[in-house]
Amino acid sequence: MKTITYSFSIILYFMILCPLTTNAQEEDKSSDKQDDEIFKVVGDAPQFPGGQKARINFIKDNLEYPESALKNGVEGTVYISFVVNKDGSISDAEVLRGIEEKCNKAALEVVKSMPDWEPGRQRGEPVRVQFNMPIPFKLDDEESDKNEKEPKELH
Repeated sequence: MKTITYSFSIILYFMILCPLTTNAQEEDKSSDKQDDEIFKVVGDAPQFPGGQKARINFIKDNLEYPESALKNGVEGTVYISFVVNKDGSISDAEVLRGIEEKCNKAALEVVKSMPDWEPGRQRGEPVRVQFNMPIPFKLDDEESDKNEKEPKELH
């Protein structure tokens, strides 16, 4: 009889306690998953410090137009995707659509150098939010006129 009771106790232990342990681990994993979840649409979107005008000015002041792109008259828009984290820091920056390798690199560098943003919020809680941003490369009229007026070498 002792053997049956002992065996029954072990079986009962595995039936009751093991599922509880598994559920607790699954809950921990799901909360970690929520922490890592990247939202595309949120109640309150992330904001650059000072707003949109400040972001535009930051890009204008910090974007370096590559010399080779200037010489070759390269213009266009590089589209960058990045994540604004819960603490406002920027991560996972990548080129979605580029125009030229050096321009793409310059656009990535300016995004990575941005100060921390005000994080996005969902139901009042800060969350990670994917943000897509165009970075325009446009030559000044003076610069494009200068390139057109310079005589081109004939070979």
